[in-house]
Amino acid sequence: MSNQENLIKAFQEDPRLQSLVAGWQEKTGAVHTLTGLVGSMESMILAASYLQNPRTFLVVAEDKEAAAYLQNDLSGLLQPKIIRFFPDSFKRPMQFEALNQNNVLLRTETVNRISLAGEEGEIIIAYPEALFEQVVSPEELEANRLFVKVGEDLDVDTVISLLGEFGFRQEEFVYEPGQFAIRGGIIDIFSYGNEYPYRIELFDEEVESIRHFDPMNQLSVREIRQVSIVPNINSRFNREQKLPLFDILPEGSVVWIRDYQWTIDKLQECFEKAESFADKLSKSEEEDLAELFRDRAFIRPGAVLESLE
Repeated sequence: MSNQENLIKAFQEDPRLQSLVAGWQEKTGAVHTLTGLVGSMESMILAASYLQNPRTFLVVAEDKEAAAYLQNDLSGLLQPKIIRFFPDSFKRPMQFEALNQNNVLLRTETVNRISLAGEEGEIIIAYPEALFEQVVSPEELEANRLFVKVGEDLDVDTVISLLGEFGFRQEEFVYEPGQFAIRGGIIDIFSYGNEYPYRIELFDEEVESIRHFDPMNQLSVREIRQVSIVPNINSRFNREQKLPLFDILPEGSVVWIRDYQWTIDKLQECFEKAESFADKLSKSEEEDLAELFRDRAFIRPGAVLESLE
């Protein structure tokens, strides 16, 4: 057993951690306050408590940088467990002028993973600006997918029409989420819910093969049997189809907030800035951006407590 494993085991055997985990198992919605955490102690407690009683954890750090550090710590402590990073949709937090499509991809993928999580759950690291934007409910996402499977027929015209409805743009080559390209019997699609784009090869109308490929060098990453294409969550869905991230967490999930009042204050700041930006948004702005702010699909600070109850 490594030194790291011994250390985690020592935390697991600590009566205070055992009491904390026992409180989660009672499903009473109890609130616990932890003080005096220094250095990597928080990461050790999170890792030890997850291993003691696996379930979905949502951890809210104070900002994007702190969230990234925490993700890195937990990835090292819990490998090979994948620690999900849940960012805001923009190139910089609270700078609403430009969307970051890779961030949109990560948000969509996280919602996907939450909806598919088994008994071991998912560990999601977020920060206030990321929580501010509501997410598509898993049910809506499930109802708006394009499934493609090797050996089944696929009509190219139908694919073009459906991808257009999903908010995808046809390009000569794909290099970011939300794009697709068609060359003869080859369809490249960069979905909003996956790290790599898909290359679908057709023989007449039958799907002959499906591969992930690297858009930088066009080389195949791996071959797969089926794919699920999900739409642009910002433009495809309206406010009525979106929920706070808290509301899609499985029953019994643990929400770990480093500084509750700081989180509420940042959400209030986000709300005020978003309202001001939305009022100034011109019709000439990027379509995805305009759709997002037109619906005002944001969480109000007071709704956080309601979601956690």
